[in-house]
Amino acid sequence: MDSRLFEVDPMAAVGYAMYNSVKKGEGSFEDFLLHYDSSKANEEDNDWLTKIIAQDSLTQLASPEMLGAMTQYGINSLDFLSASDYFDTQVASYKLQLMQEMNKRKITPSST
Repeated sequence: MDSRLFEVDPMAAVGYAMYNSVKKGEGSFEDFLLHYDSSKANEEDNDWLTKIIAQDSLTQLASPEMLGAMTQYGINSLDFLSASDYFDTQVASYKLQLMQEMNKRKITPSST
């Protein structure tokens, strides 16, 4: 099935390889088809992949331990988990890591 799709849409082969890279080989071809947007991909817009990355990141970040840490450091978990952009999620994650390190070193964040 996938070889015929790749003949019609060569960008789908590239998209499927990127999808498998993000899913670490655990995704299904059917799931790929549900997310892949051929029109946008052929216009070099891979927003569909960014959404998959964001969904996977948010799933991993929504653990009870992470939510507890966010509460402890005063990070609004609803704002954090509703971020729809992969890079926003990464920045928020780095902010949490920084706050954890500051707490270990007994450094209080300034409000400036």
